[in-house]
Amino acid sequence: MKIYLVGGAVRDKILGIPIKDRDYLVVGSTPKEMVGLGYKPIGKDFPVFIHPKTQEEYALARTERKVGKGYHGFKFYTSPEVTLEEDLRRRDITINAIAEDQNGNIYDPFNGKDDIKNKIIRHVSDAFIEDPLRVLRVARFTALDVKFRIHPETLKLMSTMVLTGELKSLSVERVVAEITKGLQGKNPEIMLDCLCNCGALNEVLLDLPHGAPSFSEDFVRLGLAMKQSTKSLEAESKLIMLLLASYFGKHYLPETHKIWIEKQKFLLKALKISSLSVKIFWNIIDEELNLKNFSTLTAEEKLDCLYRLDFFRRPNIISEILNIITVLYKAFEIEAQKFDNLNKLLILFLSEINQLKSEIDPSKSGDEIKEFVYQERLFAIKKISQ
Repeated sequence: MKIYLVGGAVRDKILGIPIKDRDYLVVGSTPKEMVGLGYKPIGKDFPVFIHPKTQEEYALARTERKVGKGYHGFKFYTSPEVTLEEDLRRRDITINAIAEDQNGNIYDPFNGKDDIKNKIIRHVSDAFIEDPLRVLRVARFTALDVKFRIHPETLKLMSTMVLTGELKSLSVERVVAEITKGLQGKNPEIMLDCLCNCGALNEVLLDLPHGAPSFSEDFVRLGLAMKQSTKSLEAESKLIMLLLASYFGKHYLPETHKIWIEKQKFLLKALKISSLSVKIFWNIIDEELNLKNFSTLTAEEKLDCLYRLDFFRRPNIISEILNIITVLYKAFEIEAQKFDNLNKLLILFLSEINQLKSEIDPSKSGDEIKEFVYQERLFAIKKISQ
């Protein structure tokens, strides 16, 4: 039995970046032997075991064969006879097909170290085309380093995979996980450019008209704006920006508004993001112009806008909304708009409300109490708007 450190941990070690997770490959063993050594089995599709002390994952060497559609359409074969090279051959790209033994010796049958040195992302074999998830994974890897580029033959395979329609078989969870990781990376614009160029982003998420003008350019600008944002943005907020890109960018047509709205309802439900993020999405659609022109609104209009944004129960939502709108404005070169004054106004407004000490008559009805509170808040916003 031989044990090797494999995949991303070896890649990141060579790149000189922090290792997040360690995965190990076991060659020449069996499930019975692993259990006998105290490892806990967890794998359903193929034997994976948890180390009794470190809790790290150890997988038996395996080969695989495509038997159906999609990410799960594989039949795996594990045996003590499966070699290290056979296991590495089934992996997606050369920089992930490197192993290190317990003495620090490197095994690199597909020249992954050279591709790391030359900043090339290249598929290991033509079997790459069998797993649609690899299109998203490869695009995400481009965000590792601004100098990484996909080999032309690999990009060609990715485009072919998109045309087969197999990306439609990917689960929403997988799509969101891969894209979100890329958006949280150092260079999201590179990943978005790749996904646009091979057609994958439209296939799995956006459903925009094929051949739309400046498609890639718009999303590269969006990725750059995300990267350059001085505000910290939630992962789901960045996902929301991708959906809003067609609204703020060049692809939105007012005459197709109803169709666009229905598509967004479907996508938001399919993506299974939090109810808060969904609320933020629709708040931006409905209230963006009011927030942009807040200073010109009447006191009543300002207060009604804040009620619709649920400002009094969850005042922090509006900050995330303003952060998202700011990034989108920058990405799509909409008239520069800074919301610092609005943030200051809202802070003053909350302070003014907290200073109000009026007592509420318990004999009043619910509607009368609501009207009383509304009038108090209206008085406060008028006062600070003067």
